[in-house]
Amino acid sequence: MKKNIYVLAVLLFVVISAQAQVAKYCMTYADFVAGKWTPVENLTEGRSLQAVQMKVIDNEVKFKTGDKEADKVLKKEAFAVMYGEQLYVNCRNLRNNDIPLDVTGYTQALRYDNDKLCVMAYKINDLALLAGLGADVASFFVPKPASIGLRLGSTALWVCKDYLNSFACYLIDSDTNAKGKTAVTRMNDEFMGKLLADDTALLAKYNAISAKKSRQSAANVLPILMEKGLIAKNSI
Repeated sequence: MKKNIYVLAVLLFVVISAQAQVAKYCMTYADFVAGKWTPVENLTEGRSLQAVQMKVIDNEVKFKTGDKEADKVLKKEAFAVMYGEQLYVNCRNLRNNDIPLDVTGYTQALRYDNDKLCVMAYKINDLALLAGLGADVASFFVPKPASIGLRLGSTALWVCKDYLNSFACYLIDSDTNAKGKTAVTRMNDEFMGKLLADDTALLAKYNAISAKKSRQSAANVLPILMEKGLIAKNSI
């Protein structure tokens, strides 16, 4: 069976305008674990609220409500937003080895091991780009004709073929520290080696890709996590 079994056939799609989706947010990782979500409309109680829109601006996901106070909370304070059925995490305060991620807005995330998060982000030409551009976005970049979609159950991760190996996966399994920062762990060779130490067959499958960058990319990591049962096919 081919190692790219989870990569779907060539897909073509165009920029579309999306209808507004039901949006809710949580303020912390602990709130996410506890399932403590608040409707975004509560942020504008007593004031008018336009339909919540998710947009890709400067290659990052941003949420706009038409209300300055609500937008400020979503941009600077909220931890995650559930937009329709898609889950997005605010990367503003995420740190990998005390270093900020390239993405400062929101990016798509998947539930990992039930109550943890797998966050996906990547960089190309020194610009932070985004994983997880599904059909709910208000605007997004148009891939080249040879586009490939990686689908995890109902969750579509659309990405140009040229960029597929640039995706990186990060684990969130703890709340913020005293400085208000959340530590994330890169799912690299060291992480996957420990994770798959008790599964020699799956570890061998992970290591079958010789190029380090491709081996550690989300294109290789996500299917392995699925086989391990840590990310469900109907993940979110």
